Amino acid sequence: MTATYPAAKDDPATPMGAIYAKYPPMSRVVFPSGCEGWLVTRYEDVRLIFSDTRFSRNLLAPGAPCLIEPGDFSTGEHSILNMDPPDHTRLRKLTAQAFTVRRIAGLRPRIQEIAGTLLRAMIEHGPPVDLVETFAFPLPTAVMCEILGVPYEGRERFRQWSRVIVTPTAYTPAEVAQARRDGADDMAALVAVKRVTPGEDLLSVLVHAHDEDGDRLTEAELIDLATQLLLAGHETTVSLIATGIVLLAGHPDQLAALRSDPSLTEGAVEEIMRFDGPADASLLRLALEDVELSAGVVRRGEAVLAHTGAANRDEAAFPGASRFDIRRRNAPQLGFGHGLHFCLGAALARLEGEIAFRTLLDGLPGLDLAVPASAIVWRPPLSIRGPEAVPVTWATTKRG
Repeated sequence: MTATYPAAKDDPATPMGAIYAKYPPMSRVVFPSGCEGWLVTRYEDVRLIFSDTRFSRNLLAPGAPCLIEPGDFSTGEHSILNMDPPDHTRLRKLTAQAFTVRRIAGLRPRIQEIAGTLLRAMIEHGPPVDLVETFAFPLPTAVMCEILGVPYEGRERFRQWSRVIVTPTAYTPAEVAQARRDGADDMAALVAVKRVTPGEDLLSVLVHAHDEDGDRLTEAELIDLATQLLLAGHETTVSLIATGIVLLAGHPDQLAALRSDPSLTEGAVEEIMRFDGPADASLLRLALEDVELSAGVVRRGEAVLAHTGAANRDEAAFPGASRFDIRRRNAPQLGFGHGLHFCLGAALARLEGEIAFRTLLDGLPGLDLAVPASAIVWRPPLSIRGPEAVPVTWATTKRG
């Protein structure tokens, strides 16, 4: 029997991965577009699909399967997420230099400075505050704006279109299409500025790559790549920070352990990504030939959705997978993907997460939710997973 994807759930706070971890390794499903395909849930199978070039992300051909709409463009037809090698390799090489582990590590003082400024503003305001609005959104947004060379003052405008793009089921197809056009228009305007007054930022580097050697990057690819980097560079980390605080508040023993032992911070970020990460599902892929998985064969031409959240709760890879445990030391979680499309900004997101949690826990004694966990509103399925707002409170000391 073919099931409908995504499955209905009684509680919006429940990650889809927790539901699909209970599914068979392979299930036939029908997507919102009406296309049918395979839902794959086991860790080793998902890793294989993510890294095997027999599974394609190029879904632009007429009649190709899609999840929501033809192409399933994340930002546009020329998105790096919709490419296979060699085009994917060409674009990735242009951007990878900005996201090396060494270069990201060099950003620590600046990220810490931004986090400290945001913390002081929260303390000055006093509880309660919305953590998303006051900390989780502005921190990665400011960092990515500086990396790309995008004016931080324009954050509210790009926040509007990025929100629509990453929450497509909450809007009409026309609204999603308009958001993509708005994003492209904003980036095209910035590209024009960089051509006149280039800087040391990544966007200037990409403009130079296009203008000096058009074979490396077309104009459409330039605009789409910059839009994708800006979008992905802040949306997922906003959710990582916000979801992390909700999870820690719901597990007081873990919160207490993390507060008292800074050495657990790195593992806490990994466990948050595993247990309820921003990439609750994954991108749809097309089998270019027959591929054997653990529970059967995916035939050439069939669509496959390798479910990240379910794979991250596979008991074979993570014993006691349904338990949130920041001390966990097991197989690498797949929240940042794997293989060809492994997240370029993974090192940056990890560093931002570590700095965010340490800054909040060290600077806000008694940090906790200001509302019942049941009152938290979550984004709908087929979106970047995360809470819309996280009201928080903390212990304060009376002055005087």
